[in-house]
Amino acid sequence: MIEMDWEYYRNLRHELHGMPELGYEEHRTAERICRELERYGIPYERGIGGTGIVAWIDKGEGSRMALRADMDALPIQEETGLPYASGTPGKMHACGHDGHVTMLLAAAKYLKDSESFSGRVVLIFQPAEEGGAGAKAMIDDGLFERFPVESIYGLHTRPSEAFGTFLVKDGPVMTSVDTWEVTIRGRSGHSSQPHHAVNPILVASHLIQGIKEISATSIDPSQAHVITVATVESGVAFNVIPDTCKIGGSVRAFSPQVQRRIEERIRELSRAMARGFGAEAEVNYDYRYPPTVNTRAETAKQAAVACVGEENIKEEFPSSMGSEDFSFYLREVPGAYVWLGSKVDPDAETIPLHSSRYDFNDDLLPIGVCYWVALVREELGVRN
Repeated sequence: MIEMDWEYYRNLRHELHGMPELGYEEHRTAERICRELERYGIPYERGIGGTGIVAWIDKGEGSRMALRADMDALPIQEETGLPYASGTPGKMHACGHDGHVTMLLAAAKYLKDSESFSGRVVLIFQPAEEGGAGAKAMIDDGLFERFPVESIYGLHTRPSEAFGTFLVKDGPVMTSVDTWEVTIRGRSGHSSQPHHAVNPILVASHLIQGIKEISATSIDPSQAHVITVATVESGVAFNVIPDTCKIGGSVRAFSPQVQRRIEERIRELSRAMARGFGAEAEVNYDYRYPPTVNTRAETAKQAAVACVGEENIKEEFPSSMGSEDFSFYLREVPGAYVWLGSKVDPDAETIPLHSSRYDFNDDLLPIGVCYWVALVREELGVRN
């Protein structure tokens, strides 16, 4: 394992943990990252995609690769009781991004000082992963035009998996996420005279059943996906049939073809059902994040094996129905997104990500840094 001043980096991680900032508000975090990069003598640009930072390490001619860490925290009141707990009420690092940043900074120092290679390593410190599509914001701000790369890699802690276990495989590893909303426009009236009105709530109730039936009637059963109805909004009084009813939810899928088919069926069903009741339907469908699809899993695996051994690599596991904006990078550039397990005691309670009691396991820092360095060795032929 790589030798570094791990006490320093544990303290840095604790410092970051204590000053959580939400997406596109990571000003103090960005400032702290920049000070650290300056200490290492690594050039950088900031303000990319909002509060994003891109740094780079050049050593000779060769390929260019990128490593990414997310910076943002969550709107959660911390309940860990730790001495370095969040100093900002209602905000905390509940997803390990403080650890991700620390691992990438430590890897940057090691790569700058202790390794030789042929090419460029681009270090991406990204804002707003938690629902803000910070990856897309950086891409839209010219990330890959200004810092072109041939590959990109991401890493995330996973508290439900055994400590030091890497989960890595090719193909879809996380779903897309889309949101949809249907506004049913009926005709208001008195509840005692429904024949003079068109009740949009009644239309919506039938439409909800129809949308939930899309999975059974319109999608190949082998294509895993989730269609969720999550909101219903209508009405102001018990004796008033309202004019409108809004229903909405999300769609998750592993392929663009399934996404498009579900959108198509939601639109068709909404129009047809509303028309059948004498109402109208307006459909808004928003493609939020694409599926996360790995194309460089073998490279990622070999880097992980170099750090934890073949016996601690898991290649067969269910792909997640959650979503990640790292998918925007992988849509543009080949690469891989992997998970690193952090659970030490298999019999202990798992404190999940996004929990008010979650804290990143500092013992992962050397493994994460080893992984980043090993990836650079795999891609750029690093020699000690």
